[in-house]
Amino acid sequence: MNIWIIDHYSSEPRFSGISRQYDFANGLSAKGYNVLVIASSFSHFTKKYLTAGKCTVSEINTNAHYAYVKTMAYETNDGWRRGLGSTLSFVNAVKMHRDELAEKYGKPDVVVGCSIHPFAWVAAYRAAKHLKARFFVEVRDLWPASWIDNKGLSPRHPRALFFGWLEKWAYKRAEKIIYSMSKGDKYICDKLGFPKEKTIWIDQPMFTEKFDENAKRYEELPTELRDFIGDSFICVFTGFYKDYEGVFDMLEAANILKQKGSPIKFVFLGAGDAKDGMLVYKEDKQLENVFVGGRISKELIPPLLRRAQICLVQLAIKGNRKSYQYDASKNKINEYMYSDSVIIYGTYQQHHNVETSGAGICIEPFDGQAFADTIEKVYNMTPEERKKYGDNARKYILENNTLEKLTEKYISILEK
Repeated sequence: MNIWIIDHYSSEPRFSGISRQYDFANGLSAKGYNVLVIASSFSHFTKKYLTAGKCTVSEINTNAHYAYVKTMAYETNDGWRRGLGSTLSFVNAVKMHRDELAEKYGKPDVVVGCSIHPFAWVAAYRAAKHLKARFFVEVRDLWPASWIDNKGLSPRHPRALFFGWLEKWAYKRAEKIIYSMSKGDKYICDKLGFPKEKTIWIDQPMFTEKFDENAKRYEELPTELRDFIGDSFICVFTGFYKDYEGVFDMLEAANILKQKGSPIKFVFLGAGDAKDGMLVYKEDKQLENVFVGGRISKELIPPLLRRAQICLVQLAIKGNRKSYQYDASKNKINEYMYSDSVIIYGTYQQHHNVETSGAGICIEPFDGQAFADTIEKVYNMTPEERKKYGDNARKYILENNTLEKLTEKYISILEK
């Protein structure tokens, strides 16, 4: 069976992009499926082209490939070039290259359109119809609900109305709706009224074997970073440098602990528009206990997480307790849980699996003092007490989110 996965922002780990489809391409191809992931050659994260040419194909293995199609470049995430230009050019690029890709890699039996943005559904639906394939929708961000719930957009705003229509258009035409956020059914089924039997929750896959393999590569981390870490007790944040990710609250915690004479160090690795502000804060507060770095290869994240005693994460919109009420697809949560570290999570959500699984501690978001107090609490635990959190987290991943288990779940809908 030939599977096409159309996902604008996906890429291989060597490009430090979103790895969900790369993992599933590996998992499905190991089971005998032929997988082609179609993605943009322009990186949303580095704002640079990953490959040259209008359509460049990269081989993962004999049965799995990436096709990077050229789309419009953009410098910021808020302008029209990203909001419409890049997304619509992706739809056009898929249309432009779908016949040549089908001729070379075989016509698809199933086409999966993956929303970080919903126009990928349009590209996938048109490809499926043109090539006479089954059409699946994958939901990784709820448009327009994320704007309404998280950013205060009026439900009657033209943008909300348009994307609400587009969302229902895609869901009606899809044979199956895959959602990756844990409470997505509360929105798709309970709120929009689509039948539960049409939906399936497939969480972020954890490629445990690859993580374990890469975790041995600590010496490949930048020398400057390894020298900073030394033999210290460290807290690690990886990902987007955004206010809603809690980076300034974590820096405030670092400042509080520094003033108390704590030896705990903080490592931040990522990219985002908050980086300059983070560096200014670090300099103003003279935080020698903080390292703020750029993105590194995703393959070098595992050794850093395995070295950490605490992994830090936050996802919330300040003052908006309904924000991310359906949860969110954060791949790093799985990586944090598999790393053996204690997770401290700033969230408004109740009963999040980080807490219910015993993997970590959930705290009120946007509270630097709460981060500092909880970090200090974990620091004062015995190694055996901290290990219990890590053991609980690994158990959850091995029982629920391994690539093997979620690939089997994926296959269950492909073979129907």
